[in-house]
Amino acid sequence: MPSKSDLNPPRVPHPPNTQIQQNDLASIWTQFFPPRNGAPITEANLASQAGKVFIVTGASSGLGYELTRILYGAGATVYMLTWSRAHAHAAMDRIAAFYADRPADHCHAPGGCLEFIPMDLTDLASVRAAANAFLARVSGRLDVLFNNAGIAATANPPATAQGTEYHFTANSLGAVRVVWPASVLVEMMTPPGGIRASFLQDPNTVITDMDANELYSASKAANWFSASEFARRTGRATGVLHIAGNPGNYLTNIWRDTSSWLFWLLWSILRNPVHGAETYLFMGLSPAVTADDAAAGRYVVPDGRWYPGGMREDLLLALRSVDEGGSGRAAAYFDWCEERVKGFL
Repeated sequence: MPSKSDLNPPRVPHPPNTQIQQNDLASIWTQFFPPRNGAPITEANLASQAGKVFIVTGASSGLGYELTRILYGAGATVYMLTWSRAHAHAAMDRIAAFYADRPADHCHAPGGCLEFIPMDLTDLASVRAAANAFLARVSGRLDVLFNNAGIAATANPPATAQGTEYHFTANSLGAVRVVWPASVLVEMMTPPGGIRASFLQDPNTVITDMDANELYSASKAANWFSASEFARRTGRATGVLHIAGNPGNYLTNIWRDTSSWLFWLLWSILRNPVHGAETYLFMGLSPAVTADDAAAGRYVVPDGRWYPGGMREDLLLALRSVDEGGSGRAAAYFDWCEERVKGFL
């Protein structure tokens, strides 16, 4: 039987980070305009995924749809976790039609298989029900969880079922190898430390001073913090690798809730979402992504590259504990999440 120390492993000290410590506009530029044809893993060279099991949240559109389609085409079983049954089955039909040389159904051997499980990320009870439904269908295997689903910067968002902040609940709080999507806005728009310390102490009071852009960008920084903390706290004991990164900027449904002026400002540089799926493939499947990378808080950028340097120093310090000379903001956020999800575990 596992010992108490196995069940409650010590937090791994943060390894030295050799990334450049000052903000570098070139690092931001390359995330908007990554090298052409530079993705290390694409639909064209992806090895067979037959026998593997994946979860893709938000799988019915955008990056989630393209990732699901590619994995299915490679022979994987993909569980599509999204709120709408109609949208999920419409996506299944589109995927089946894409592979015209295969039977027009959603599950066939020896090719891929698509399964739908309903999940509303704004309701932690729904997240728990989805996890239980998955466990009831699958016997002990999950290769990668792609936490793709999320919402954009939304002004005046609705209340969530548990009363937690909308962006943080949908983008971060609701969550083998686990892929956590962040955003280039982590560097461009988050407050010092990525998340305000005052928000973690009293979110209901502080939220009135935070606009939708800060809430969205901070919720994406939260994903990076979650990946790093999971890797340090439980990675060695569980063998689960958590990794975060910016999948890029794409023409998807995420823009439906944002200001129209912002969409039209950025429209000309928004890319085909298949390239975001390629970033996810690197994060989820590449042997170049290791447990040591995860524990170090390394960060992936489009279309499957390590962050080239220039990350804000305050964000790097957020990944480190106070004892390590950092701000401890990532650890504080992880503890904040633990408190809010404990009733749903």
